[in-house]
Amino acid sequence: MQLGWFVRLISFLYSLGLHLVVAILLLVSFEFSVKPIKQPSTNVNIVNAVSVDQKEVQQQLEKLKQQEEDKKQAEQERIAELEKKAGELRQQRLVEEQRLREAEKKNLEKQKQREEEQEKLVELEKKKAELEKQRKLEEEKKKQAEAERLKAEKEKQRLEEEKRKAAEEKARIEEEKRKAAEEKARLEEEKRRAEEEEKRKAAEKALQEQLEAEQAAEQRRQDATLLQAIVGQISNKVERNFNKTGLPENLACTLQVKLLPGGDVIDVSVSKSSGDDIFDRRALTAVQKASPLPVTGDLETFERLDLRELTFKFEP
Repeated sequence: MQLGWFVRLISFLYSLGLHLVVAILLLVSFEFSVKPIKQPSTNVNIVNAVSVDQKEVQQQLEKLKQQEEDKKQAEQERIAELEKKAGELRQQRLVEEQRLREAEKKNLEKQKQREEEQEKLVELEKKKAELEKQRKLEEEKKKQAEAERLKAEKEKQRLEEEKRKAAEEKARIEEEKRKAAEEKARLEEEKRRAEEEEKRKAAEKALQEQLEAEQAAEQRRQDATLLQAIVGQISNKVERNFNKTGLPENLACTLQVKLLPGGDVIDVSVSKSSGDDIFDRRALTAVQKASPLPVTGDLETFERLDLRELTFKFEP
């Protein structure tokens, strides 16, 4: 819009200058056209005039007239040239005005085009803003949809995880139940086996005890027989060393003898007297003389029969 005002101002100034030039040319032309022809001075010396040749005067007049005509012709040509130049200037001014109008028109068109482009730009900006807003809304919707999808997927995963954990828990419980049942069956089986083992062991123990009892009874019987034999041998050896001279018949005492495993007598005493001191003393002397007494050479048998403290009835 400012360019249009500038173009109008230039056109006005150009037109004003052209009119001023034409006015000056017309003024100058008018001065030349109205200038009076200089007449010969009437104050010419009459004496001289009389003496001048009439022909010469005529020539001078014609010369002056010709000069005046030449001046008029030159002035007319100059005026024509000026008018031509003024016309050319007018034509140039018209062309320039036309150019300026066209330029202004173009400028107006350009301005309009710029305004339209500006409007289009504003519209585009508006559309761009709307598109941006719509894009943001779409992005927001997408984000929200994505968030909802992720939330739903997370919830789905959570439910699946809970379902999986529930299934695992159920399987674990079933496995524990199965293991508990197996353990119960195992314990019952172990209990049954233990009971059977206990019964078997009890039966074996009873049998063993019975065997041991029988063996012990047999061993006691054998030991009693062996002890009886050993006591008999000891009594016989003591009796061989016993002095029965002058003693009454059918006397007897009980002797307690402490022995070493080899049969050596450590100590001997009367645990039950015969009632006759001589008999008792001779019995003790006989035991001392009979040492070592005839006992078994097996230490185990010696210990089992408890021969370390042997008590027997001496009845010669």
